[in-house]
Amino acid sequence: MKVLIGTAKALAYLHEAIEPKVVHRDIKSSNILIDDEFNAKLIILSIFVSYMYVAPKYSNSGLLNEKSDVYSFGVVLLETITRRDPVDYARPQSEVNLVGWLKTMVGNRRAEEVVDPNMDTRPSTRALKRAVLTALRCVDPDSEKQPKTGQVARMLESEEYPVPRRGDNDGNSLSLIMAYIKLIRGIERAKLEILNLQDIVSK
Repeated sequence: MKVLIGTAKALAYLHEAIEPKVVHRDIKSSNILIDDEFNAKLIILSIFVSYMYVAPKYSNSGLLNEKSDVYSFGVVLLETITRRDPVDYARPQSEVNLVGWLKTMVGNRRAEEVVDPNMDTRPSTRALKRAVLTALRCVDPDSEKQPKTGQVARMLESEEYPVPRRGDNDGNSLSLIMAYIKLIRGIERAKLEILNLQDIVSK
């Protein structure tokens, strides 16, 4: 999580802290370097754009901006959580596109199945939830509803869930976010009930 937050903050610096602002244009996992203390450093001299990380509307037009960087960062977030490539033609047709597959899984209330089962250090449920919800907001097909990179960093750091205000982000993405929150809360309640039952049995 530290690497992801550091990357978001680096992007926020490029987009919001300097003039003229800088659009990275090629946010992808291989352009994020990590030092011994897991501090993230962005490579910003890429020659080619990796369109697997770019929203279709931007890859088709070739016009990249801050919101295309936000979308790409959302893909990196999902890639980290799932350990899947953004596009993988070796998978079944319904799973080729990472963003589309994850939205389907969340919509079908199977979000817990998207996490990489071989993750060495599994993050807390709360941290994982924040990352997935933040990623869903980043890859919203409507660029007007995407957060800014500074907001993305704050979402990942916050203890609250990154749910948009009513009216700010209605539509498919909001429905997916709410479905995921409902699912996670149900899982947490079930775990609590199991613990209570174990306490009763042990007595």
